[in-house]
Amino acid sequence: HQPLPDCPYYYPVVLAFPIPTGPPRPGFATMDEEDGTACTTPLLEDPEVEAESQQPPRMGLLPPSMSNLDSITRKEEAAAFQSHFTLRIPTSTVHFRGNILRIIDTEQEQIILQQKIPTDDDGGMDSKKAKVVVKRLSPGTYGYRMLRVGYALIAILFMGFLFVVCFQILLFLFAALPVEAGYSSSQSSVSGLAIVSTLLSIPLMIYGMSSLMSLCSAFVVDAFHGGALFRSTIVEVMYMMVFLVIPMTTFAVALMAGHAESWRLTSGVWGILVLILFCVWGLAVTYREVYSCFWLVEKHYFQGCDVQLLTSPSSGANLSWREKMRHLMKIAKKALLLTQTSRYAGIWRERYQVTASSDAGLLNMDPVEQRKSIYSWISRISVFTDKLKFFKVLEVPKRVYGPSEVRDIIPFVTRDNWSMQRLWCAGDTRLHSVVVARGPSRLTLDQIKLSSWVSLASTLLATLLAFGGLVWSGGGVTVSIIVAVLAVFCCIWPLIGNNRRMLDMYEGVRSDTNQSDDDERGANTIYQVWKTVRVTEPTEYYCYFRVAVEIIFLFLWPFVSMCVANNTPVAIIFVFLASFTFLWRYFDSMVVLSLLGTIEDVGDETTTHEDKYRLSEVVGRVINNKGRRIWTWIFAIFFLLILFMFTSAEDLSTDVITPDERAATRPPILMLDDFEYPGSGGLQYPTCTLSQPGFTFPTSGETESRGTYFLDYAFLSAMAYESSAITNYTLDTWFGPNVMKDEVDFVGKWREDSGTFLSPVQFKLFSLTNHPGFAVVSIRGSETMWDWIQNLQLWSAAGLSQMVKWIIPYGWIFNPILPDFIQAVNLIESKKISEVSYYKVTTRFVNEVTAGYSNEYGGGNFGNLKVTGASLGGGLAIITGAQTSAYTVAISGPGATLSRRVYDPPITTDALNTQVFNFIPERDYIARLGGRADLFQNAQCLAPKNDLFGCHSMWRSVCELNYKCGSNGRPVFCRCVESFGYPEPTALGNRTFAQACQDASTAWFEMFPQK
Repeated sequence: HQPLPDCPYYYPVVLAFPIPTGPPRPGFATMDEEDGTACTTPLLEDPEVEAESQQPPRMGLLPPSMSNLDSITRKEEAAAFQSHFTLRIPTSTVHFRGNILRIIDTEQEQIILQQKIPTDDDGGMDSKKAKVVVKRLSPGTYGYRMLRVGYALIAILFMGFLFVVCFQILLFLFAALPVEAGYSSSQSSVSGLAIVSTLLSIPLMIYGMSSLMSLCSAFVVDAFHGGALFRSTIVEVMYMMVFLVIPMTTFAVALMAGHAESWRLTSGVWGILVLILFCVWGLAVTYREVYSCFWLVEKHYFQGCDVQLLTSPSSGANLSWREKMRHLMKIAKKALLLTQTSRYAGIWRERYQVTASSDAGLLNMDPVEQRKSIYSWISRISVFTDKLKFFKVLEVPKRVYGPSEVRDIIPFVTRDNWSMQRLWCAGDTRLHSVVVARGPSRLTLDQIKLSSWVSLASTLLATLLAFGGLVWSGGGVTVSIIVAVLAVFCCIWPLIGNNRRMLDMYEGVRSDTNQSDDDERGANTIYQVWKTVRVTEPTEYYCYFRVAVEIIFLFLWPFVSMCVANNTPVAIIFVFLASFTFLWRYFDSMVVLSLLGTIEDVGDETTTHEDKYRLSEVVGRVINNKGRRIWTWIFAIFFLLILFMFTSAEDLSTDVITPDERAATRPPILMLDDFEYPGSGGLQYPTCTLSQPGFTFPTSGETESRGTYFLDYAFLSAMAYESSAITNYTLDTWFGPNVMKDEVDFVGKWREDSGTFLSPVQFKLFSLTNHPGFAVVSIRGSETMWDWIQNLQLWSAAGLSQMVKWIIPYGWIFNPILPDFIQAVNLIESKKISEVSYYKVTTRFVNEVTAGYSNEYGGGNFGNLKVTGASLGGGLAIITGAQTSAYTVAISGPGATLSRRVYDPPITTDALNTQVFNFIPERDYIARLGGRADLFQNAQCLAPKNDLFGCHSMWRSVCELNYKCGSNGRPVFCRCVESFGYPEPTALGNRTFAQACQDASTAWFEMFPQK
């Protein structure tokens, strides 16, 4: 800013809103750079106004005379205030008590500029002593603030659930591949064409979903501000109706009607209304973005055209709709070329740390950093410029403006508004602030040094936290050292250099003895800025070529592949995301503005303040929302994780691993029958013995005559992982000789007859030899990568929804509709994907066996089946048991309460609450996924606190039950002491525990030698 010449009045003003940059115009109030004081031209220059000012001012609440009103009006015109478009609404003028009041409304408070002209000794107005008093007040009440917070919380919850939907889309996109491969048929590999088609759909999917999430984050901010972006009476009413009136009315009516699930009905209506509001808001933002792009292009690139449909609608009044469409297509073509040119241009960036004086302009303009992208060098190669004609080298680099320059905003840091906490949380914004180095409002040397230390300390603290987290989680010394070295060279050392240069510049400005700190007009500031220029631009031919490639290979090919594969739900979502992605990508108003300058400069007399404000908000909060980059990284990481899991499990023929094939790699099961655990000295678990009918084993010829040890179920769930040779030995050791039998041949024959032999799910059937008709189905947990994909397929929606509910305050208000939401999310899943779920195989097995299935290996009389399993096996056991009415005991199994309506057939809460029992150790996060039913046992866990998943251990649960409940005649396990830290059991013989375990190990490897 250059100072106004001969400006005699300086009024102390502290403004809580951005001040327009650029040279001040005569008669405009401007902000002086060094100390924030306002300099304004005299208000009483008109002789008529001067004469009228001699009249004594009227005091009190009575209105002034008409002559005074006329005087006030002319004073107002002389002041000529201008509202910057960063203000949500333009300033308002109020005549009150003979004074002019300027009302400036920000998002949270109100600023009042009151112009006062005191009287002289003769009773006239003394213009030389005129002053402007600035007042600040918060017009809102606590109730008003709480209402806005409520709006924002509901919108944040909606954003969290939207993220769940996006993750499920990525998951089901890849889950469709094994279905095409013949998940349970003889085909053993996935089609390469299907993989390519899926990978080609990923760029549009990730870009579209990240754009959707960044749009939703802007919606959250707008909801907190009460719909400020499109503020009008209708919008105010709409937000009140959606967020408050309709939900509360629904709740009240449901209560009066005696509805059994009043809050479920209310929260469902609430969620649907917010979804509709977000869709309408997103469409409005998209329309504003595309319209602004077209308007800018027409105004600045079609000036010589007789027809101006957007900038001058009356010029096209006599045109037919075809002529109008032809004109709009020309605008779209130009906008497309501009955006593609910007996207594929080669750019150079230079960073300057600048000292600027209000009198001397810019100094020290040598760049401190230059970045010349590899792409810019490639685009200058003669092959691409001369032969292929892809690019053209610009003789004079073309200046490109950034978002902050386009929006014409920059923060100032003075001695009075400097805050260490604000700097700590400022992020990149502190790098673009103007620091006052000389003048009454200059920062002190201690503040400059502390600013440098704050930025350095935040980086060091983040590095220290990352290092500490790696050490705590057992990441290893090597990984920790690598992270520390990267942090030093990539973050800390460059930051030290940047701070050093800033400090040198400050000291250089301070060393200028020609300027005085008392001179209010001799301010110096320090700031840094990035200058971006284009050195190459793509040719028109290349721009159209890239558009064709993107449409054909990134849209049409994946879409056709999805339709051919009958993956209809994902295909519909893909078209929706692609459509909006193309609109935002090809008609970007920010690209046009980056070539033209600031939003203030591109407007005309027909451009309203609201139009500029909305364009500024769309450019700043939506188009250039940093959240889009963050969401892109999040979805890219999820994509790489799912891709890794898929590629690791791609070869079905080798990934369907049976327990016999896994036997050689599993640790030995060392059991000692001459030691015992008498039971914990404290209170035992009340479920150590299961006595409720339905959960017990038959004994001594009397069906369910006594309770059954919980430990027996835990042991059988572990046996699902072992080969038949091992289970024959362990069952005889645990239960006694010939008490329990592994029906491996019977199960194998059933899988062959049912065509499920290649399905990766593995389970065993253990029968009691002395009690025909009784058996236990034990389902194996996660062993292969396909098993982990199944975990995600069955419980990711429920787990992510629970995380959203736990993280966001008051997330519990949507508890009643979580099952409905998860059911809606799983509509994305195609029918083919759901048909290959693991539980379909286990449920079919239980139903057919209890119905009388038999083969040459037995069967036909297994009418009393129990189901058990651990981890994934426990979750599948819960689903299977609830679907088949078979009593189930799960160990650390994910629940099915939230997802009960997703399964086929659906599960009732009554079945889950009466026939399913789950053992859940503390800090077992996986077992808490999906929601708990009524029957469960919380248990202690001795795993170290830094072992995040140590409590989700099948064998640790077996040892916990063995130790707490007592061995009760069963053997004890060596691994309980050696691997899990339990006390040594009591010896019943003369051997020491160490010697007994050594003897058991020797005997084990003699029976089962390692290959």
